Amino acid sequence: MQPLCLIPWTNIDIAPRGNIQPCCKYEVPNSEVMNITKNTIHDYVKSKNLQKIKQQMLDNQWPEGCVRCKTEEESGIKSKRLLDYERWQEAYDNYTEDQGFITASIAFGNTCNLKCITCNPGPSSRWRKEYRDLYGIDKPPVEVINNMTSEDIYRALPNAIHFDIPGGEPFLSEVDKQLELLQRYVDSGQSEHMALHYTTNTQVYPDSKWWSLWENFKEIDIQLSIDGVGNRYEYIRYPAKNTVLLENVDRYLEQQNIHNIKLSVSHTVSAYNIYYLDEFFTWCSDIGLPKPWCGRAHNPSHMRPCVYTDPVRTSIAKYLDTSKHDDVKTWGKYMKTNNSSEHYQRFLTMRDKHDVYRNTNFAKTFPEVEELINGF
Repeated sequence: MQPLCLIPWTNIDIAPRGNIQPCCKYEVPNSEVMNITKNTIHDYVKSKNLQKIKQQMLDNQWPEGCVRCKTEEESGIKSKRLLDYERWQEAYDNYTEDQGFITASIAFGNTCNLKCITCNPGPSSRWRKEYRDLYGIDKPPVEVINNMTSEDIYRALPNAIHFDIPGGEPFLSEVDKQLELLQRYVDSGQSEHMALHYTTNTQVYPDSKWWSLWENFKEIDIQLSIDGVGNRYEYIRYPAKNTVLLENVDRYLEQQNIHNIKLSVSHTVSAYNIYYLDEFFTWCSDIGLPKPWCGRAHNPSHMRPCVYTDPVRTSIAKYLDTSKHDDVKTWGKYMKTNNSSEHYQRFLTMRDKHDVYRNTNFAKTFPEVEELINGF
């Protein structure tokens, strides 16, 4: 019987703060938390919680932690579940359980040079002070993979065909250990069958050590995580510089024609940039980047794109419906069918606090949204 989702069998995700879970979209209930600093990958494989998730998938039921994919699919948005099936259809069709995990997402730490407005100290070490000052919670930086050597990771995933390395910023986190791991796959010959996927904030460009190893892999997918254009990009991806972004995008586009490099773009849709989706899709097309993959901001809840009052959400939805991009129109449907306005006042409060803390200005950076807010 084909399960609702095969990911619990094929994939393991080690999040920036060490939580072990089926995938990056899975929201781990407190009762299920396992952490790589206390548990091994073998512990996770044998855990009752993973067995329960697998059984629910076999019974065609959505597990509690899969709410993000479920909600996105109900809104007509392609979820990670559907995207992974498209990408790995051949591997999934031929998968046998004795292969173990064939794909993995491993964050080697949360070292990061940015504190994006929709982020937090979990994925970004730079957020620590601001989060402590504004939210009253202190989360020290972590290097969660310190208790695992590159050999440990390789032995747990000898048949891997795909590695996803998120952040923090992957080109700043445990770089030596990452390179050692890649060398092990090169030495074993498995690299010829492997694709590597990096999610970078595009403010850091990898040096020659990376490129020389990457030549031995089947495919290198560099996902450029970009949440806006110009001053809106700098506001959301604070303290990123748009000039650095454009310079590095050009360098990546040049590498695409030389090496086994594939570029992709991810865009976190939030209350800050939902109105400007058409602008962003058009910008990507104009400069030669592929169509963005969009995921929604979910936590903190006041960052969700549907956080606005009914009149503002309706106005944004109508505007998105005028886009020439079908994917943008899909987000118009999302705004019509989803409502997180109970967090609206929290959004306004934290928006203003962050503006004071960072010396930024929401009204000047997002004037169209500010006008809608003030108009209702």
